[in-house]
Amino acid sequence: MKNILLFIVAVLTIVSCQKQTPIQENSDTDLGYGAFKYGEVVTTLYGGKTIDVGTVTVGIDDETDYIYVEYKTIPGWYILETHVAVDTAGAGIPVNKPGNPKIGRFPYSTTHEYGDGTDSVMYPTIPYVPGQAFVVATHAVVYTLDGQQETAWSWNDEATRFSGKRWGWFLNFSYNGQAPSETSFLYITQYIDGVLYIYQLNLETGGVELISQEEFDAGVGGSIEGASWDPESNMFLFVSGNGTEIWGSNFDEDTPVNFIGNLDGIAVDGTFLNNTYYFVDENNQIWAVVFDADMQILSQTIIGSLDAGISVLDMAISPDGQNLYFVTNNNNVAEIWMYNLNDGAVSMLANLGNSQYQIAFDEDGDLQAIEETAEEDNSIIHDINENTGEMNNSTEINVDVEEVTTGPRI
Repeated sequence: MKNILLFIVAVLTIVSCQKQTPIQENSDTDLGYGAFKYGEVVTTLYGGKTIDVGTVTVGIDDETDYIYVEYKTIPGWYILETHVAVDTAGAGIPVNKPGNPKIGRFPYSTTHEYGDGTDSVMYPTIPYVPGQAFVVATHAVVYTLDGQQETAWSWNDEATRFSGKRWGWFLNFSYNGQAPSETSFLYITQYIDGVLYIYQLNLETGGVELISQEEFDAGVGGSIEGASWDPESNMFLFVSGNGTEIWGSNFDEDTPVNFIGNLDGIAVDGTFLNNTYYFVDENNQIWAVVFDADMQILSQTIIGSLDAGISVLDMAISPDGQNLYFVTNNNNVAEIWMYNLNDGAVSMLANLGNSQYQIAFDEDGDLQAIEETAEEDNSIIHDINENTGEMNNSTEINVDVEEVTTGPRI
């Protein structure tokens, strides 16, 4: 059985630059330190995801050169709590293992009395270093006097969503041409001697951190197959035993994986997005398994098939839900195939040679291929053009995947 070690797609990438709303007229357009001090970056404070309840302003104090954060609610809305984190990289914002913000660990926090009329709060935070990127996460609890209460986060078009299931964003700032620090993560899953391990791999540092460990009985065959992770629901699904039992875990909860149901086919590999689990069976038939909001199986349908002469080693779904991508073995040659979920068209995109690969999409929607190498403790991540199969931007990582012959994203 395959998939002793499984990679999954990146959940956090910090890449964008913050736009500026100047208070004074300013002809400088490069967001340099001088330009920033002419104005302040003002973002919308949204309660309950959609309600405009005020603003959050980020600026640099002219006298102290400290970064400051100021909340201001609109008339009728008041502040009950505020929590702020400021750091030089997104990895410095306190989050739990699934990627949800740890509000109680944010270094700048206050609680106010209900009905005291608090509508403005300001924090001085950390010194600003010219040329250094930084990130800001701003959470609040706001209310009205008629009893409405909402969780709130500041947001604009450049905000980065936290990788966990719970909603919220942080803001990226970059000045003097310096891009914000980028931190990308992959996840590695092992099933060894009845224990399921999940690790987080930091692509920038090569560091690996164990984030989950639990005993699990994989049943017949003693392995897990078709593991996949959905970034929207934060659910992790896989098939165990003889390929007919589907199991799941909510990464937002510290609970063991649980049995979901039985599949009508024997899964060779699978991938999961938007409450639909797609898998390919031993006859290269492609199935769609649809779940309700409580992760109960609603339907199982054969939606298409691949050529009978190829063996599927790994599969992933594009983030837009339009295409399925497969790594296949065709006479000992690895190939990338695509199945269009709209019209059922099947096409071979690229010949990858004789190496072993796993595939996954990152948060930007770019297809990644993880190449197993002969060198110990070394793998290579490639960007793949999902339309042509061309490889670009290869990056080495310090992870030994020699035990992997296949591996879908989770």
